[in-house]
Amino acid sequence: MTSSKPSQYIKGWVEFYKLKFKVIPDVLIPRPETELLVDEVLKCIKYYVSGIKGKYILVLDIGTGAGNITISVAKNASNVRIIATDISNEALEVAKQNAKLHKVLNKITFLQSDLLGTENAQMRSIGTPDIIVTNLPYIPSARIPYLDSSVKDFEPHIALDGGEDGFELYRKLFTQIRERSWKPKLILGEIDYTHGELAINEAQKYFPQAKIEIKTDLAKKQRILAVEFPS
Repeated sequence: MTSSKPSQYIKGWVEFYKLKFKVIPDVLIPRPETELLVDEVLKCIKYYVSGIKGKYILVLDIGTGAGNITISVAKNASNVRIIATDISNEALEVAKQNAKLHKVLNKITFLQSDLLGTENAQMRSIGTPDIIVTNLPYIPSARIPYLDSSVKDFEPHIALDGGEDGFELYRKLFTQIRERSWKPKLILGEIDYTHGELAINEAQKYFPQAKIEIKTDLAKKQRILAVEFPS
């Protein structure tokens, strides 16, 4: 019987944003569609530092996993400092190894944290980031058993399960951002392709003053929630 174990776990690596990343079964396998998040972050960085010598952008990556978003941004932007968090220590170890491999460890601070949880002293001391980027779990719990065997049987459910409607972790994150009175320049989050309307409605509840839009991927599927705050 042929195993449905993902080839990326068998090889131990995956390509993302033209870079090679180590992956183990403790981390979600980076997907090509997530490269759009990196594109959007880099576009934002370029816009905000244009013509300003010596200006640095602070990026906060929530749920970094293998570190693929953080490291891809760090490799392609010189004027950036990044804080990358994950609830999983195993994922953070892999992310650190990947950052070391790509020689960007000096640009990144890795912290274990449940979203913006205050149990971490360093997390409590962070000032408002310029950009918050995240690829939080967004698959509704009831859909998990019906996923392809290569996903449901091998990838970590903590990195897949987004709660009853798939948006629970985003609500929790939005609540924490509001509690801190943070107004970053931009929040970018990957969403389920069926969640466009839900994501807009929820984001408007938490950030009524922000400009909110959904960006589509190359397959024309709703993929990115963008929340832009007035300057």
